[in-house]
Amino acid sequence: MIDLVTMHTDKKEARAHFLALRSTITNDRRIFLDDALFSNASNHSAFLEAETLLCFSPVRGEPNILPLAEYALSLGKAVAFPISHTNERHLSFHKINSLTELTKGAYNIPEPPETFPEITDFSNAICIVPALAFDRRGKRLGYGGGYYDRFLSNFNGISIGLAYSDFFVPCLPTDAHDAQINIIITENGEYFPYEQ
Repeated sequence: MIDLVTMHTDKKEARAHFLALRSTITNDRRIFLDDALFSNASNHSAFLEAETLLCFSPVRGEPNILPLAEYALSLGKAVAFPISHTNERHLSFHKINSLTELTKGAYNIPEPPETFPEITDFSNAICIVPALAFDRRGKRLGYGGGYYDRFLSNFNGISIGLAYSDFFVPCLPTDAHDAQINIIITENGEYFPYEQ
């Protein structure tokens, strides 16, 4: 049960729990949840005021946030997706003009070509951060690579987690280096993390 996932749970156990939970979501339920997430995110002031959207390609049952990227492009915002540099284990974000420009990259995740313009000014940017789950402290449970923790440690924009409510829990197992997300948005609304 969700209530059993706490800061005292092993990360490996928690990852297995949420991956299994993801696999139980029906297609109809997922479409409903994704539509609600899109509505809440696309009407949020942070999204509307941002000049740049840092997005990601959803895989393994993650919420489908691609419509948000398409909408941002239609509004004239800069939209960038990450390239995973596996040797240095870091991310760089590169601007795209269309989702059709993404091709399979590291970990079989669609990425922009490295020749596309890299975005380095994040002063008026929001970053949609992937995760298996988020908690009320703004902590996230990732897949264990640490890519986003390293990126967010120097990111001066607004970080946003989009999650189905079953994946937004009171407390997750975390380490000192785990980044804190600024805003969590679920199908039920927005939440601002509290410090523990």
